[in-house]
Formats: sequence, C-alpha cells, structure tokens
Amino acid sequence: MQGMGDDRSVKNRWLWKGMQRLGLEVLNVAEDDIAELQALGVNLQGSDRFISANLISTKTGGPLLKPYIVKPIALKGSSQKYRVGFLGLSGRESFLKTDAAGYSWADPQASARKWLPELRKECDFLIVLACLPAREAVQLAVDNSTIDIIVTGFKHQMSDLPARINQSTIIYAEDEGKILGELRFSVVRGQKVDVQPRNHPLTRNVKDEPGMAALISQAKAAISQEQRALVSQSAPLPVSAGTLSFATSARCAPCHAATFDVWQKSQHAHAIEILKKEKKEFDSSCVGCHVTGNGRPGGFVNLNQTPQLANVQCEACHGSGIQHAEKPAEAKMARLTADACLTCHTKSNSPEFEFASYWSKIKH
Repeated sequence: MQGMGDDRSVKNRWLWKGMQRLGLEVLNVAEDDIAELQALGVNLQGSDRFISANLISTKTGGPLLKPYIVKPIALKGSSQKYRVGFLGLSGRESFLKTDAAGYSWADPQASARKWLPELRKECDFLIVLACLPAREAVQLAVDNSTIDIIVTGFKHQMSDLPARINQSTIIYAEDEGKILGELRFSVVRGQKVDVQPRNHPLTRNVKDEPGMAALISQAKAAISQEQRALVSQSAPLPVSAGTLSFATSARCAPCHAATFDVWQKSQHAHAIEILKKEKKEFDSSCVGCHVTGNGRPGGFVNLNQTPQLANVQCEACHGSGIQHAEKPAEAKMARLTADACLTCHTKSNSPEFEFASYWSKIKH
C-alpha cells in the first residue's frame, strides 16, 4: 500500500480493488499497510488472508494477525496434495511508536526463530513472504536452514536474480507490478518436489487481461481526476530573486546555446508530457523523475504552483545553478558520472538503459 503523498488514499482504494480481482489468498502486512487498509474498511483480523509473525498486539502481547498460513496445493496431473506454508515478516524504517494504535513490531529475525520450527512441522514446503532490506533477507537464509523460498521486497528495492543460500532460494520482488513472480512446482520420480522460481518482466509487449485492463483504465482516470482536484486550488508560488533556488534552463540558454539546443531536442525537455499522456502528471510517485528540484527547497511542488520547473532541466542533473548564473567564473556546476543517471533510469523504470547509448543522444 502507498504510505506517502496526498494522493495515497485514492491510489490505495484502486490498488485494493485490483488485488481483490487477482484473488490473492495470502498477504504479508508491512509497515505502511495497516493504517491504509483500515482506512479502506478492511478487517485485518477478521480475514484469513493477512499474516505477520512480527506484528504484535499491545493488548495480548501475541501476534495481532496469524503468523502463518498453510495452503494445500494439488499439482497438475496428480491427486496428491502438498502443504505449502507461508510465514510473514516485515522490517521497518520508522521508529515512531504504534502502541496507541494497538500494535507494535517485534524483531523479524527473532520472530522467524520463534515460528519457523512450528510451521516446518505443518508443511511440506515453506515460503517466507518478507518485506525486508536485502541484507536482512540474506541473514534470514543464513540463520535458518528450514526455509525453502524467501520472497522479499522492501520499499523501492530493485529486483535481482534469485540467490541460493543454504536450503533457501531468495527471490527479489519488485514494486508497482512490474515483475510477475512464478514458482513452478514439479514432482520428480513421484516423490521429490522440485521448485523453479522465475521472474517475468511485464513489459509493454505483455498483454493485459481484458478485465484487469478495463479496471486499470478506470483507475487511471479516477486517480488522475482526484490528483488534479487536490492541487487545483493551489496558486502559483511567487518567485522573487531572494527566494530563487533554481535558475531554470531558460537562464542557462544565453551562455550555453549549443548545449541548450541539444537539451531542447531531447526527451528530458519534454519529460512532463510523457506523464500527461499517462494521466500521471500529478502523481506523487512519478513526477520526481520528470521535473526539476522535486522535494528540494525551492524546487518543484506541482504543475499549478511551480510550472517553470517542469521537465528534466539542466539543474535536475547538475544541481542548483542559481549561484553559477550569478557568478559563472566563481561557482562551477557539478560534473556528472553514469551513476547519477541511475537515480531515475533504474532497472525497472528503464530496463533498456545503457549509459553509452543514452549519453550519445544528449551528449553536451
């Protein structure tokens, strides 16, 4: 669930509709999920699909939800059923107390040691659904030899190739539905269960299921309308010399005409148009990589208040240039490396990104 941004409520409302349509049977509850699901009227404790081994009730001192669930799964072509156990574990970024809300968080590693032996006795195959930083997921595999699969993702952690540690295979999930994870079960010689994890990138070449495509279309329109309404009352911010933090590319043009011309012909100069086509120009999760100075003092706020900072202008990559514009000889702009591009051109956002070929299009 989205935990940040004024538009999170409308996003989460449609996200939950999509998850229900998918028929997800097991959901590990993470830090940002609880308040958002409760705001949607979801009864976490009255459902059999939500699990967490380290989400603790402040009233009872025990798990607030079921720590694990066991699902019987029959393989195709076989009458035999296998018991697949799912344990939920989540890490946190916030140290704010949640006791007043009726819950607290226990250490995920300690919770794993507590519940894994019990679950192992009840299942044939054990999967941990983890919302943990990569290093903690690795530590979980190192310390516990009874886990078969660890499916982990944390905030905006990027996906990676499956890793084998002890008995465990770690699969790195990715947010925003950009990767479809698959566990392919097969019986070898009638006894042993062989499981192969696979990640399927959901590129533009992968066709949406018609019903889900229709839901996504409705969601985009409704979310865009509400996002637009959230900022419609905000007037442009007054710009004065004393409050300027970003000079904008227009001020760079007179001294850097050739460079400005290259930029003006690039997609960076029209980055906000890409979002407009997708009706996401007011989406708090997307605009940061399509504007200049987002989240920084004096930087982009939204298209109504700071339209002059739309698009990926010079200062989006080189940093604030207001001092350089005023004293060019004394204040120099930052030189970039390929790593600077990876802030936005991540593996998930730009799977085809390769610095040399991209740089050749905007070299200046």
